[in-house]
Amino acid sequence: MAHLVFNPAAGRGRADARRKGIGAYLAGRGIEPVWHVTEGPGHAESIVRGLPAGEHAVAVGGDGTVHEVAAACADTGRVMGVLPIGSGNDYVKALGIGTRLERALEVVAGGKVRYVDTGEVNGIPFNNGLGIGFDAEVAAGVAEAPKVLGGFGGYLWSVGRLLLGMKCHRASMRLGEDGEAFETKTILLAAALGTTYGARFKLAPEASLGDGAFDVVWSEELDRAEVLRLVPAVLRGTHLSHPKVHFARTQEIEVSLAEPV
Repeated sequence: MAHLVFNPAAGRGRADARRKGIGAYLAGRGIEPVWHVTEGPGHAESIVRGLPAGEHAVAVGGDGTVHEVAAACADTGRVMGVLPIGSGNDYVKALGIGTRLERALEVVAGGKVRYVDTGEVNGIPFNNGLGIGFDAEVAAGVAEAPKVLGGFGGYLWSVGRLLLGMKCHRASMRLGEDGEAFETKTILLAAALGTTYGARFKLAPEASLGDGAFDVVWSEELDRAEVLRLVPAVLRGTHLSHPKVHFARTQEIEVSLAEPV
């Protein structure tokens, strides 16, 4: 038996077309699918927390659904699976499964269980990464992008819109429990467990879900022209060599912002 936590709004409304095939495949492999349909933000997490102990939970949706299911599974011993039918599907890339639903079904039906890292910010677990500043604002703006653009197109649309009013943020950072605090003015800061954000942006190309550490990426102050030149480098994962982009690997990071973002 597998409890499938299904987001019907995933993939910009195309999720329902996948449901019948998913159920048929699992039944054919001798796995009884038990469907739980989410009704809004936060519902996936509450569904998983209400499941009997020891029952597997499978996130059927995009990265938002995966985030909620992972938060409910973290530190509980519950096994989680992912069937990617969203727009970005970043987490399955970090897992090494890829975005093909057929491959993910094979893993859910017969794959091995592995342990992966989770992070926590202000008491809230996260599974792929935490963004502050420009990358977080881009992700938030995707929901307003025209659906015809698709997942990656929606992220590019959000990037372009935010460039008009972009601003840098003054922050104090401390890397590691014993690290010294330092000040920076940055357009973005990310503490990553996975490699990819926004479908194709390889913000933390060297990150691993199993090394027990965050890959922390942050910039110095950048103007619009510099951001535009960096976008292709982030898509390729070559931006870490840029003189105004910095990288560190640590198990703990503390960030204080001079003003809300």
